[in-house]
Amino acid sequence: MIVKLPSYKSCFGCGQENPIGLKLERFWDKENHTVFSEFKLDKVYEGFEDVIHGGIIATIVDELIWWVIAVEKRRCTVTVELNIKFRKPLNPNREYQGEAKILSEKGRRFTASCLIKDKEGNVLVEGSGVFFALKDDAWRNFINGLKDPSIFDTEN
Repeated sequence: MIVKLPSYKSCFGCGQENPIGLKLERFWDKENHTVFSEFKLDKVYEGFEDVIHGGIIATIVDELIWWVIAVEKRRCTVTVELNIKFRKPLNPNREYQGEAKILSEKGRRFTASCLIKDKEGNVLVEGSGVFFALKDDAWRNFINGLKDPSIFDTEN
């Protein structure tokens, strides 16, 4: 079952209210325990001409990993470590798909990965990260900031 995820206030990655943000639409694949996004980036996110800035790509990896932990584990996290391997550049106005999954969990520490592929399925970016879960009150604050928190009303 695929579930569209809500946006969070003015988050740079997913917030629909952020005028300069990426406004990523993210989806939760409940059966495969992944979060994915299909996206196309505008030229305003270029570093060099016709090449998307690496920091923007890292933001997408970070965002998708954050959300897979949020929906699978019901935890708010902060990024402790983020590793990105750029295999090939991403170009503006082309379609890409990013997909994240949790690799391991130890206490409040999560390790996860994310791949970004082109429309043909070629892996262009490999990302991984370590994320640390905040205390439970952070989760309540997060839920209160969602445009539509209803997906979190039921169990995974």
